[in-house]
Amino acid sequence: MFINIRDIIIQLFAFTFIISTLVGQNLQNLGFENKDKVLRLPETFVIESEIDPQTYILGPGDKIGLSIITNANMAYVITITPTGYLWIPDFGEIHISGINIKSAEAKVKQYIQENRFKSADVTLVILNIRHFKNQVIGAVMNPGFITISSVERLTDIVRKSGGLHKLADENNISISRSSGNKIKCSLQSFHFDGNLINNPILKEGDVIHVPYKKEHIKGIESSVSYNQNLVFVTGFVVRPIGHKFISGYTANDYIAMSGGVTDFGNLKKLSIYRNGTLISSDVMNILEPGDQIDIPANMKYRLLGNMSILQTLTAMMTLYLTFLAVN
Repeated sequence: MFINIRDIIIQLFAFTFIISTLVGQNLQNLGFENKDKVLRLPETFVIESEIDPQTYILGPGDKIGLSIITNANMAYVITITPTGYLWIPDFGEIHISGINIKSAEAKVKQYIQENRFKSADVTLVILNIRHFKNQVIGAVMNPGFITISSVERLTDIVRKSGGLHKLADENNISISRSSGNKIKCSLQSFHFDGNLINNPILKEGDVIHVPYKKEHIKGIESSVSYNQNLVFVTGFVVRPIGHKFISGYTANDYIAMSGGVTDFGNLKKLSIYRNGTLISSDVMNILEPGDQIDIPANMKYRLLGNMSILQTLTAMMTLYLTFLAVN
C-alpha cells in the first residue's frame, strides 16, 4: 500500500493545532489568564513598609481587589469612584471612602449577604494606592498644589515642591487637616534624630505651611510675586542666563546661580536694570521679575583685554627691545 508522506504531515499539523487550542482554552478556564491580568498592575509604587489594613484609610482612586465565593467564584478589580463608592457589577454600589480596609470588607460582605448571597465569603484587598493633590504654601521653591500618594510623608511633598527656601523656618512647619486639627513639625529635628512624629504621613486635604524666618517676613512680603518672568544675569559671569524669580533672593544669589563672576568681572560695580532703567542702589536687593543684573568688566580687562600677565609682559619687553634696537 502506498503511503502519502505529504498527507501524513498535514494531518499531524492539524492534530497539533487542535490539541494546543484545547489546552490553551482549558488554561484560560482554570483562571491562569485572568490571574495574570489581576496581578500585573499597570502602575508601580514604592512604599516604606506594609500597609496596615486597620489604619490605611480608603479614598477615591484606590484600586481594590474583590473576591466573592459562593457556588461560583467571582473576582473583580475595581477603582473607588471620585464620589467614594465601590461599584460592583451586577451587585450595585457601596460607599467605602473614609474607612479602613477591614471595615470596608465587613461593609461589602454585609451588603452582599443581605442582598444576594447569604453565605457568601467575601475578601477585599487593596491592589494599588491612590494619588491626590495637597497644597503647599510659604517657604518652598515651588509652592502650589503637589501630587502625592496616600503613603507619602512631609519630606516627600517638600522635595516635590523643589525643597525649602533658604529663608525657611524649618522648625515651625504646620499641617492643617480637613478635620480642623493642626500638626506642628520640625524638619531640623527629624533630620537630627529621625523621629517620624516630625515627618508624618500626609492625608488627603492637608495644607502644608512652611513659614519664613520672622526676621525676613517683611522683606519677603514686599517682593513676593506670581509673575513668571525671569531674572537675567548678564556680563562677566560664568553662565550668563535667565533664572526663575525667587522671592527673597538677592543679586548675589542669582550671580552665584550663574556660576559667579569671572576673572574679568567687577562685582563691586554691578548694575541692576528694571524695564531698561538703572535702579538706585537702595533698592538693589529688592528684585522683581524681569530685572537684569549686569556685571561690568574690571579695569584690567578694560586696559589689557583678555591678555594674560605673561602675554602683557612679553609684549612690553618686545616693544622695549625693539626700541633699543632702533636706537
